[in-house]
Amino acid sequence: MRIITTILSLIASLLLGACNNTPDHVTLNTVKIGTPALWKVSGTRPGQVGVAYMFGTIHILPDDVQWRTPALEAAIAESDQLVIEVLGLEDTQNAAKIFSRLAISPGQKKLDDRINPKLHDDLDRIIDAANISERTLNRMETWAAALSLASAQTRGLGLDSTGSVEKKLTAQFEKAGKPIEALETIEQQLGYFDKLPEEQQRKMLASVVEESDDAQQAFELLFNAWMTGDLEHIVTLSDTGILTDPKTRQYLLVARNLDWVEQLDKRLQRPGTSLVAVGAAHLAGPDAVQATLAKRGYKIEKIQ
Repeated sequence: MRIITTILSLIASLLLGACNNTPDHVTLNTVKIGTPALWKVSGTRPGQVGVAYMFGTIHILPDDVQWRTPALEAAIAESDQLVIEVLGLEDTQNAAKIFSRLAISPGQKKLDDRINPKLHDDLDRIIDAANISERTLNRMETWAAALSLASAQTRGLGLDSTGSVEKKLTAQFEKAGKPIEALETIEQQLGYFDKLPEEQQRKMLASVVEESDDAQQAFELLFNAWMTGDLEHIVTLSDTGILTDPKTRQYLLVARNLDWVEQLDKRLQRPGTSLVAVGAAHLAGPDAVQATLAKRGYKIEKIQ
């Protein structure tokens, strides 16, 4: 299955690397009006006083879709604060510095030498389309080159992170004067990929190259599953690529979910209502954040 789907569902800061090319117009086969999944988390045990609405997001968003619903707007109005995955992505210069610090290391092999020779022609093609210099990519660690090329593919569809669900929610909460907090830093989120074994990083790169022709379909499938609140399909789409390896899945998804549960558990011990907006893959399947909170005694209600 498509590695780009896994990346899109796991990392909010995917689109750090800007491309200078102007994409051709692409008509996406996407659902226009939707009801993305939303839950309410409340307590049933002594000492638990907070409430959280948990909203699964997608990190890039077409312009011509209606994802807001009355239920979501009611949750936003009730919430005292917004909790998202990462803060600071709007400062693109600082985010790019962080990315470069993690991504560029001395002594890297040429990208051609990190991929099957049978894929060299396809690699050259997507590098040309990405408008990223080969010299720059050769200086990057393999995970960073893979993310940069995947980012370029989504930009080629006319998509970027400036219109993400998180940014739209952030702007709404800022306008209302409500605080915004994050579960991870940019360094932490990119660091999960930076610390992957080189073998896994090279599998990422190979998959990005092999599946470059399927980037549009991969996005459409994930986006439509998100818009319709199809959690089973989100699990099927996200639980692929590098996540088929149990150790990598534990590291990139399960461990992060557990860390977020610890943070949210502490937050729920305090008065107030939070809207928690994180990637939909983190709220789907048996390891979902809200499923783990339920095991700790919290009441979980599916709102939509």
